[in-house]
Amino acid sequence: MHNSPHTARWINLLAGFGWDLHLFAINEAATIPLLSGVTVHRPIWRVSPRHLLARLRGRARDLAGCPEVGIYPLRMPAKLEFLLVRKQFSLGADGATRPLLYGPRTLLRLIEDLKPDLIHSMEFQHCGYLVAQAKALAGTRGFPPWLVTNWGSDIYYYRHFSDHLQRIREVLSGADFYSCECERDVGLARELGFDKKVLPVLPNTGGFDLTFVDRWREVHPPAQRRLVMVKGYQHFAGRALTALDALERCAQDLKGYRIVIFSPSQPIYERVNELQQWLGLDIVVLPHATHDAMLRLFARARLYIGISISDAISTSMLEAMALGCFPIQTGTACADEWIEDGVSGLIVDPDAPQVIAEAIRRALRDDALVEQAAVINCATVRARLDQDQLRKQVRLFYDSALENSPLAQG
Repeated sequence: MHNSPHTARWINLLAGFGWDLHLFAINEAATIPLLSGVTVHRPIWRVSPRHLLARLRGRARDLAGCPEVGIYPLRMPAKLEFLLVRKQFSLGADGATRPLLYGPRTLLRLIEDLKPDLIHSMEFQHCGYLVAQAKALAGTRGFPPWLVTNWGSDIYYYRHFSDHLQRIREVLSGADFYSCECERDVGLARELGFDKKVLPVLPNTGGFDLTFVDRWREVHPPAQRRLVMVKGYQHFAGRALTALDALERCAQDLKGYRIVIFSPSQPIYERVNELQQWLGLDIVVLPHATHDAMLRLFARARLYIGISISDAISTSMLEAMALGCFPIQTGTACADEWIEDGVSGLIVDPDAPQVIAEAIRRALRDDALVEQAAVINCATVRARLDQDQLRKQVRLFYDSALENSPLAQG
């Protein structure tokens, strides 16, 4: 996903290794500015008047297979957008679609041109499915080694849907290597038939600059902070409205605190307005913020709340831990692999606002718990999320996947 900060942060870990990195853009969205050190490939249609006339008459060939489709590391000129006759096909349960030019035939053409030593698909539903289709099209022509990485809910949630379960099995059966950021998801991949090499479990976010983290974490003692951070996702997995219901039950305890709802989904705004007007809560919505700005907010926050029915490691929970902010996280997000319930955080049920409210009250009232958790989580972050150490692990991660490739042998 060329517009994802997670993609950018992972690829930035590879800087300085001397590898030739190429990224296939999965749609026409702009590339995230954080992305660097990689050639981004986008398809463009080289149009002949005869071909355009045939298209207008409704008799043009499928653009995905015709010679007029080329692959170039360029953004598509806006003036050519009108030439793209799009054939839509579903790839995700959220109804996301991808235009024809970004489909598996185009990807396969790029693969056959570049002849990469390794293909790495980061995420299943939009990237892994696409690579699986390209590999099927390649048939007996051969296909490079393929590393597939599980992001977020890719297996944990989508395996419950029969059409996705079949596609997930296709990805796992076609991949040569599997990686993820939760031990939970290793077991799920094995249950679904993956019997090849599993690479070390590593966070997909790339860790933290500990110098930056240490400088900001110490500014405000955790128990003296008067800020509450709430993850604002309300979608197929996010349950921010449940978090807001829990906050409503704690209205009296939250007097004197400011509540920040970050990364909000649209349904959140109306509910926030109700809490402002009816209860007088000091609650604001933060639609956008840079990564550094988010870390500074966590460094001022006493409490983080992340409620979802499905996730892998919650990046925002790790950010909260790194900056001394007490985490309340649902058990659906591998939280038990990072915090101990009742000691370094609180693990809650996503469908129990009363239980979440009790956890919030406890975190607001128990200064000793908050201070103790900050110390424990700081040690965890230093041991497992040091960006410099993760960069070394990532190098070994790829070396392991490339050990039998021409690149590694040469």
